[in-house]
Amino acid sequence: MFTPEFRLLILSCRTEDSGQVAEEALDIIGKNQINWEDLFSAADFHSIKPQVSDLLGKLPSHLVPPDIPERLKEAVQDNLVRQLRHVAEFFQIREWFEKENIEIIPFKGFWLGELMYGNLAARESYDIDLFIHRNDLERIKPVMTQRGYLLHETLTELTDEYIFEELAEYNFDRYSGDTRVSHVEFHWRSSLTFFRMDIEMMDLISQIVAGRIQGRELKVFSPAANLLLVVMHHGGKECYLQLKQVLDIAHIIRRYPDLNTDWLFQQAERFHVSSLLFLGVRLASELTGVNVPQAFAEQVNKRRITMMAESRIRVAAKPVNELQDYKGKLASWFFRIRSRDSLEVKAHLCRHMLRKIIAPRMVPGKWRHLFFNRKIRRSPAV
Repeated sequence: MFTPEFRLLILSCRTEDSGQVAEEALDIIGKNQINWEDLFSAADFHSIKPQVSDLLGKLPSHLVPPDIPERLKEAVQDNLVRQLRHVAEFFQIREWFEKENIEIIPFKGFWLGELMYGNLAARESYDIDLFIHRNDLERIKPVMTQRGYLLHETLTELTDEYIFEELAEYNFDRYSGDTRVSHVEFHWRSSLTFFRMDIEMMDLISQIVAGRIQGRELKVFSPAANLLLVVMHHGGKECYLQLKQVLDIAHIIRRYPDLNTDWLFQQAERFHVSSLLFLGVRLASELTGVNVPQAFAEQVNKRRITMMAESRIRVAAKPVNELQDYKGKLASWFFRIRSRDSLEVKAHLCRHMLRKIIAPRMVPGKWRHLFFNRKIRRSPAV
């Protein structure tokens, strides 16, 4: 059913290696003509180059074109350097914000790599993701811009009112010459307003715990809160399109099988993402072999979750050129609607899809502006 390249990708995501992974990989390579460029492209799209590098490193070198392992190792090294830079940048930003009495909590990014994967180089990321209190939003910009950061270019055209009310990120870039060396995203909720996953810092206060990285202490979210935020972002927004997104879930439940499910299930129900949560755990089990914690067992085996999991895996197995624009296609919106639990949320997402996605495609370009809020952009300078 799946291409040999995708089967190798899945093998690279195994969370436990009983010695069979290399044997299975050898069997796949021995029975199939592998398109190594396609494998590299897919590993890049799914953001699992470190995992694929590890897998190929277990195989006899003569079976793989030498440039593929070299390119993968270079990518892993670049990622490690990037994550180390992110950690240093985080502590610098925290120092600035402590002087202003502004609290920031890291999530995703380098923190998941350090705690859940156990290796900064093992999780690819390009941003520094920080959760903040909504009330601190207006204080963020002067702190960052006074220290050499620029508001991300896509936000410079939008009004502050629109950013604060409709978006979920306040993003800044730092450059060295023409090269962007840092991208920092401040989140005051998990996603855009229309996704209806408006969890904020006040909802997560009870889940802030002490962490440690490179010998330094920091405040972080509990495993349960990290899992919930990952499910909202990777599932509710990104449609579980990348294998890395499923791998994140696998590493969280592998490292913390006894996480606080009472709080987690309560919040998942509150924000209508229970199906997304159980789907994510089911996908993690199917694709990485991680054990399903007992608290999830009954729900992940329900027919609806099973069918959605099978559908997601088929989508993830598509060629990279089909996946690259998938999130903008109608199929992605049908998944977002189907995977949410509330009829009211489903109806809201349907309205958004009809007005913002389908309707503009059915009218001449000169009229499409009628389907969007014309007040979201700043007036051009006179």
